[in-house]
Amino acid sequence: MGDEEEEDYMSDLFIKEDVRPGVPMVRRVREALQKEEKQKEANEKNRQKSVKEEEKERRDLVLSSALGNENKGFALLQKMGYKSGQALGKSGEGIVEPIPLNIKTGRSGLGHEEFKKRKAEEKLENYRQKLHMKKQANEQAADQFRIRFKNKQEERKMEGDLRKSQRACQQLDIQKMLRICLRTALETVLQIMTKAFLKKGVLDKVSSYSGPLNTVGPGACLQLAV
Repeated sequence: MGDEEEEDYMSDLFIKEDVRPGVPMVRRVREALQKEEKQKEANEKNRQKSVKEEEKERRDLVLSSALGNENKGFALLQKMGYKSGQALGKSGEGIVEPIPLNIKTGRSGLGHEEFKKRKAEEKLENYRQKLHMKKQANEQAADQFRIRFKNKQEERKMEGDLRKSQRACQQLDIQKMLRICLRTALETVLQIMTKAFLKKGVLDKVSSYSGPLNTVGPGACLQLAV
């Protein structure tokens, strides 16, 4: 009797049962699963359908069935030579299936869908404009970067030319100062020698010298000074 008693399916023994696919199932576990599935099916059948679901089922049932002779419009078409499955029109270029129904189930107004569509298009257009403006801003930033880089290179070149010019001017100034210093030194030496010659009467001796002046060399000048 203990074996025939129903097990407590909320106990740890039931939870620990292995129900993986391919693993042999214990009978009580299999029966519990079957019972649960049957209960779900019963609940689904006993569930009361909403008004919208019932309307949808009736509408789908009617639309799925073809028109019969009891339909007055279809009967008139048959009298004029129309056959089921034939396209409308004198030459058969019209539609074959009826115009589909667009059932409105929401509470919004008739123009709400068009309003939503227009809003979506405006939002998409704004997004495209933002992308275009962002692209233009990136292009302008790239152009400004190229201009700044070019100006910087030109400034560096001008700075290099300026430094070269400054070095050249410094060299010219040094050369000019050297010439001036050399000239000043020579003039000073000549003045000192002239004063020395005047003191020793060299000029008088030179004036009394009867020889050719172009033959007077440094040695002769020294002799005259002595």
